Amino acid sequence: MKITARKGFDWQRVTWGRPDSVPTVLCSYCSAVIPEDFVPLIFWNRESYSCRFCEKCMTTYFGFKPLEREDE
Repeated sequence: MKITARKGFDWQRVTWGRPDSVPTVLCSYCSAVIPEDFVPLIFWNRESYSCRFCEKCMTTYFGFKPLEREDE
């Protein structure tokens, strides 16, 4: 399966996290805080750098729709 970004997404804006760093709590595209209980969309490149996307960016730019959350 190949995942591609939608039109308007700019890979040059993505902040990549180093392989030896703690994962950030910020979206790699828009810098929004990613809630602790949310599973972000994560990509890794060949060098093991990673980028993480918040709910808004993963929906807007990649077309993913998160599942409805059940009330606790």
